[in-house]
Amino acid sequence: LRPPALAKVLRIAFSPYERVALARADAVDQRRDGISARAAGPMACEERWGSYQSDSACHATFWIASWPRVEVPAVWLMPLLTQSGVLRTVSVTMEPVSLQRATREAEAARTADLEEEQLRSEHGFVTRARTRRRQEANVRREAELSRGHAELRFAGYVTVTGRDSDDLELACERVEHAAAQAHLELRRMYGQQAAAFTFTLPLGGGLR
Repeated sequence: LRPPALAKVLRIAFSPYERVALARADAVDQRRDGISARAAGPMACEERWGSYQSDSACHATFWIASWPRVEVPAVWLMPLLTQSGVLRTVSVTMEPVSLQRATREAEAARTADLEEEQLRSEHGFVTRARTRRRQEANVRREAELSRGHAELRFAGYVTVTGRDSDDLELACERVEHAAAQAHLELRRMYGQQAAAFTFTLPLGGGLR
């Protein structure tokens, strides 16, 4: 995006209920390519323990704490992306991991699995299905790296938006239900809502 278009995206993220007014301005002036960078941020904002208010909107940001641990179809995110029926933003930020670091971590995980398996065998313990799946995933990871596949570290966040605190809480309930249907575990980022909100802006934040 060009800077004016990016500024408009940021403005709508802070105050999505101004989208219609901005669209009217674009319709009147066909030469508009967004807004001034000085107008990208909110006029006022307030952070609370579990929410963040900016201009006419109230937001709550969740961290995707757990991704699917079972086989899922290609459309597994449909409940969250298209069926929640509320205003929300889903963001995933990715960063490549160096081959040396990824290989080192994969080999360490495989060594730990082998040592754990040997210990279980010596003491007569049965390997549980969840443990076997983790071990198989580590084998696949090591094999993919040996074939030259890249590894990424990533983090996902969901910002839910409402017109006021009551509207926001109802929207959060619907989004959490939709996320559960998609086999995602969401955790509300209490005490850090202002910073967490920026993780769902198109700025590449959120990796730790």
